[in-house]
Amino acid sequence: MNSDILAGPILRRTTPNRICVWIATSKPMGLTLTIMDEAESVLGSGCMELRHSQGIKLGEQLYVHLLQARAGTIGSFPKDKMLFYRVDYSEEGIQRPFMDDTEWLDLAYGSYSYPSFFIPSELKRLLHGSCRKPHGQSSGQDALISAHRLIKSNPENLDERPALLLMNGDQIYADDVAVSLAATLRTKAHELVGHPEALPLIGNPDNIPLHDRKDILDHFDSGFTSQESYNHLFSFGEYAAMYLYSLGNYQQWEPVWDWDRLKDAGIKQEEQELCEEAYAEQKEFLSRFHNALPMIRKSLANIPTYMLFDDHDVTDDWNITHCWYDNVRDSDLGRRIVSNALAACWAFQSWGNDPDNFDKDTIWSIEQYLRDETNDPAIGERFDLYMWKHRGWGFSIPTTPPVIAVDSRTQRQYDVYNMPARLMDRYGIDWLRVEWSKLVTDKNLAQDVWPIVITATPVLGFDPIEGLQNKSLRITKLILQAIFKRIPLVSNLLLAPLDRALINGLDIESWSANKKGYKALFDALQLHMNLPGCIFLSGDVHYAFTSKGSFECDGKVFPCVQLTSSAMHNMPSETNQKFLQKLSEIIPRGSLRVWLALGWRKRWSSHSQLIGSKENGQAIYGDGNIGLVVLSSGKPLYHQLLTGDGTRTYVIE
Repeated sequence: MNSDILAGPILRRTTPNRICVWIATSKPMGLTLTIMDEAESVLGSGCMELRHSQGIKLGEQLYVHLLQARAGTIGSFPKDKMLFYRVDYSEEGIQRPFMDDTEWLDLAYGSYSYPSFFIPSELKRLLHGSCRKPHGQSSGQDALISAHRLIKSNPENLDERPALLLMNGDQIYADDVAVSLAATLRTKAHELVGHPEALPLIGNPDNIPLHDRKDILDHFDSGFTSQESYNHLFSFGEYAAMYLYSLGNYQQWEPVWDWDRLKDAGIKQEEQELCEEAYAEQKEFLSRFHNALPMIRKSLANIPTYMLFDDHDVTDDWNITHCWYDNVRDSDLGRRIVSNALAACWAFQSWGNDPDNFDKDTIWSIEQYLRDETNDPAIGERFDLYMWKHRGWGFSIPTTPPVIAVDSRTQRQYDVYNMPARLMDRYGIDWLRVEWSKLVTDKNLAQDVWPIVITATPVLGFDPIEGLQNKSLRITKLILQAIFKRIPLVSNLLLAPLDRALINGLDIESWSANKKGYKALFDALQLHMNLPGCIFLSGDVHYAFTSKGSFECDGKVFPCVQLTSSAMHNMPSETNQKFLQKLSEIIPRGSLRVWLALGWRKRWSSHSQLIGSKENGQAIYGDGNIGLVVLSSGKPLYHQLLTGDGTRTYVIE
């Protein structure tokens, strides 16, 4: 075991022009990535840029490396051929293996000696999933383990092996952390960073007792609204430690499994009973997640992996309304926690999706803040501004069909202060069009290609739930307005908080909740990008489904398919699962429309139809799952959910 490795290697952005591998180490190391063919002939190599040749320092014992290999004399890496990689490091001018042969073999599948992958000329199979809460309820292990099983079953067969893994949000749960894991992360965070991280108003969060952070967030008016924030991550080191644990746990960190030891780690006397109940409820599910982590690490080393953040990667309800945004932005504590979360998102998620999305000033702002032990307000303000205002979180992949992942969290447009937002503002929509134009001109795409569009939450949602949420909000708002309209002062004082509580409580942030934003997305896809149709991949909702649908406006019909996989390790209660399934049987169709409007392209309608599984006809699946998408000529043939009790196959005709 290499004691210098914290996480990785993880295979990240992989194209014919460039192959990226991400690694975290506990000390500075000059690493080199080498790409090989089956004969172990070198096809290309690369390392970190000169300024960060030893890795980017994010703490005294935390260095991150994104190694980028370019093809040598061959010009580009071959497609539809098995490729391999190894990593070496320089010590006193001598190249040495980063890991010994046994460790490389442990990461390899089949008879191979190194991690393997391929670059497809045409996408035939890909995996996607979301929502990995370590202590999330599930009838089995973390569903991401299915990636390991799928590759292991036939690693040599490129027709059967998935070419990509798309993680569609909530890779971690920053706001909802198991108490036994929180105790470990708190210790490891300090070791990683090497000095106390003083946060505005509260100082060093290490001093806060376990299971007491919700009270701290409320007391200091953070603006956060998560109801499970008893052990919320605060510092950058804590976010980093959570990623290092969730992405394979190479160092074999152990949560504090014993209650007596946990109690001694620092829990208020008045919190002990509630904390012990949480510990008992969480232990079994956390243990299952923990035991699967070595297999997760192995799979992430052998499949190009892309990650799109969602709210729990930062905090629940992140940017849900304009009011939420303002309250957190105006809170010194809330603003800094979000900045820490986004810095961790860059280091552990977004950087590897496309390194070109992050310029040197953005990276330096993170480095500068994490190196500063004086708590310089100017450095902190620069850090906050760069994190909150960065607009490069989305990405695209030049596959066939191409993949575009849209950031629907930091680019929202708030039409009404306390009402659901458009999930993408006009600048976000323009970014989508720009990415498409780059793909069209660079790849010479066929006219009939359907791109794969990744959105954290489904575009064609499950209508019975989303419709109920939207109607409940509007009816309640009308009733409250009628009650308070004769008392303006009371109306002003009570209506806004009630609206806010209702939106947060019902978790209303679907695409359909804001019809202007919904139409703006389809206008971009149908009218401005002139697409013949598209495939939406999503997660977020803690249940999985497959549906076909369309958007009709100005006499033109835009067909689309919605493939939703959620959650990998966080299922709803059995009662809620039965309720969702019953709803899908009663109301399998969904619709959204605007008829009573004047003007060009004002009247429109959208329709969707759930698809039942081939195995039992059920359309909604609520237990742990990850989605396997099988395509032919760029169109989805079927969406198969890989679950703890077999598969659910949804044929798309």
